[in-house]
Amino acid sequence: MTIYIDSQYRCYTTNDGTRTSIETSAFDGKCKTFIEGYRFIPEGATWQRADGAIFYGEMITPAVNAAALQKAQEQYEEDLAQMSDMQTALEILGVDE
Repeated sequence: MTIYIDSQYRCYTTNDGTRTSIETSAFDGKCKTFIEGYRFIPEGATWQRADGAIFYGEMITPAVNAAALQKAQEQYEEDLAQMSDMQTALEILGVDE
C-alpha cells in the first residue's frame, strides 16, 4: 500500500502535496487512525528526536500511545466483521443493495 510521510516521518493516508510517498506492506489491513499514529523512517534515512536521540531506517514505530492505536485497530476490525455479517444477512434475505 502507499502511505505518505512528512519531514518528521509521520505517516498519513493522503498526500497534501508536501509528503513523500512510500510503498510498504507494513500497514496492510490497518485503519487510518492506526497508520497515522506511526512514524516510518525509510531505509537509509535518519530521524533525530527532540531529545537528541537518533534513529536509523528502516524503522516503523508508534508516534503516539501504542495501546490507543491498537484499540482503534480492534474497533475497525470489529466494525468490518459486523458489516460482513450484515451483508451476509441481507444476501440470505434476498435484499439487493
